[in-house]
Amino acid sequence: MSKPEPKNKMQASVHELGKVTVFYVPSHKLDHPKHARNSLTARQDIHEFLMGRYNAYTQTPTPVRGYWAAPDGEVFHDVMERFEVSFGSESEFDRLIEFLAELCQRLHEQAIYVTRGDRSFLVQRPDKNA
Repeated sequence: MSKPEPKNKMQASVHELGKVTVFYVPSHKLDHPKHARNSLTARQDIHEFLMGRYNAYTQTPTPVRGYWAAPDGEVFHDVMERFEVSFGSESEFDRLIEFLAELCQRLHEQAIYVTRGDRSFLVQRPDKNA
């Protein structure tokens, strides 16, 4: 026999945030002064962008290793940090991709790995010839 629920029990409130979007950035480049712009490190710039656009994000400093092969077969690896943000608008996803492409250029990375929901993407530096 279960106890009756109290009459003044508070109801939970749930607010949908949208799809989860995750991206990875090399740890050693996040705070390096060589990659600073307008006196902001890459980490500070990411923080300002995500808080300014989405009001929240999660960053996991636990090292994650990323591996990838170049077209010539050479294998590269790096220790990455994970950033996670949620939003529902595809136009916001497009704006995040623009930001990450600029970040890729700034950090001298060929690409940044991104997942959104159950899809994955490589965001590459802007083509200077376009």
